[in-house]
Amino acid sequence: MAVICVCNTKGGVGKTTTVICLADALARMGYSVAIIDADPNGHVASWKEIIGDDSPVTVIPDVDDTTVQDHIEQASATHAFVFIDLEGAASQTVNFAVPMSDLVLMPTRTSGMDLQELYRTEEVVARIRRSHMRYAGPDAVKIVSRAIFSQIPPLSNSVTSHARAQVAEKGIEVLETEILARPRGYGAIHYNGVTPSHPAGDEKANKEIQAVIKEIMPILGYEAPQAETAA
Repeated sequence: MAVICVCNTKGGVGKTTTVICLADALARMGYSVAIIDADPNGHVASWKEIIGDDSPVTVIPDVDDTTVQDHIEQASATHAFVFIDLEGAASQTVNFAVPMSDLVLMPTRTSGMDLQELYRTEEVVARIRRSHMRYAGPDAVKIVSRAIFSQIPPLSNSVTSHARAQVAEKGIEVLETEILARPRGYGAIHYNGVTPSHPAGDEKANKEIQAVIKEIMPILGYEAPQAETAA
């Protein structure tokens, strides 16, 4: 069982898209996967209404700070992977969900404004981590966080390299895989429900999602997949 919290204090950085793509890909690999939709915008729930049974992901909608911990406990008891899509702001829901997570993923773009919000998000996670370690005791499992660059324009290597250097100076670890801005690969999700790992999905986008999974699996205590799994 692994709980992955996906958050950023800024909206519009690809948070919900990242959640849906990773969850759907893992589900098509044969894992039982649930998404807890704790974003008031409800975009994950809307996606599930569109895709229906064509995706094996379970979606738990309309979750807030009063119910998020109960849903995490219940979903993690019956699913191998539980994703939590959080709203784009620091909130009580974030405070309650992060301590119950094995990994906090923080999607970000590479602009200066987006990086400032990444730093703010990591500061929120660090404060929660500090409180968690203080009150849970010396045997508490450390809350692991990773940034991931998303919605990156193609052929922007120099910009991304500069952003990586800035993030490294802040001591924030970043996944090697980058999610490029692919309207065809990711834009379809919120129109017809098709994800990169869907049989009708975009091959290049699917390779990116598979690469992200290969990176995060060892962090979560799983063996990294050796090859792409057919949908």
